[in-house]
Formats: sequence, structure tokens, C-alpha cells
Amino acid sequence: MMRHALALALLALAGTAAVAQQSQPFSTFRHDSSQPIEIASDRLGVSQQAQTARFEGNVEVIQGTLTLQADRMTVRYDEASGDVSRLEADGNVLLSSGTEAAEGQQAVYDVDSGILTMQGDVLLTQGQSALSSQSMRIDLNAGTGEFEGRVRTVFVPGGE
Repeated sequence: MMRHALALALLALAGTAAVAQQSQPFSTFRHDSSQPIEIASDRLGVSQQAQTARFEGNVEVIQGTLTLQADRMTVRYDEASGDVSRLEADGNVLLSSGTEAAEGQQAVYDVDSGILTMQGDVLLTQGQSALSSQSMRIDLNAGTGEFEGRVRTVFVPGGE
């Protein structure tokens, strides 16, 4: 919580500096389910019966321009197709794409719907602007988001 407060304070102080023109929130968080999903980690455990894979240690998932990182991640597969259907991330979760990044303690990414939910001291940054809350829900297809739990924002306008 302290690092979020410090980050917001630093962002507020940076407001007097010249800032490049920024796009709308969530504009770089784009979802393309046709892109391959690449996963790297220190350890992997697989359960054929449960249709899951458990990745642990420095987990990094890349799909197109999206990167999702966490300490641990459970991947669920669709029984019929065998495709990845859901990612459940836990511990130091970071979602990034372009100039946007979101961090929290847990996240669930439904690959088919493009919905990502994140909980636990969520901090979303876009350039020098920031938004913090206890939870967020982003529709990666529509480029929309909802935040709950003592929402705080710092918007740094473009230009000088």
C-alpha cells in the first residue's frame, strides 16, 4: 500500500513537467485471442484429469502485445478443444502493454471473453497518469474498465 501512495505522490509532482500526448485509458490493452499464448516459468506441474497446468516462479505469459507476469499461475484448458481458456495469476501480478501497466495481487484472465479482473491494491498507470483501487475489471475487447474500492486517480494532462 505504501508503494502505491508513494507512486501516486511522485506522479502528482511530475504533473508540472511536459508530457507527451496520451491516448485514452486501456487503448493499448488489446486482446487478440487468435494470437498464440507463450508461457515461461521456473517450474511446471500438469494435471490431465483437471485439465490444468500450474506454473510457478517468475511466470510470464505473452499473447500478442499483452504480457502477464506473476509469482504463480494456473492455466485451465477447454476440455473439448484443449485450448487455453483461463489464466489465474497470484502474487505480484503485472499486466503490461505499450505505455499501460496494471499491477495487483491476484488476476483472472478469461481468454475467450477477453475479460481480465484484478484484485489486491491495484495500480493502473498510463504514462504519468495513475489510478488505484482494490479491484478492477477490464474488457480487453471493448477497451473499457471498472474500478471498485476507494478509487484514487491522478491524471496528468498532455502538452505543457
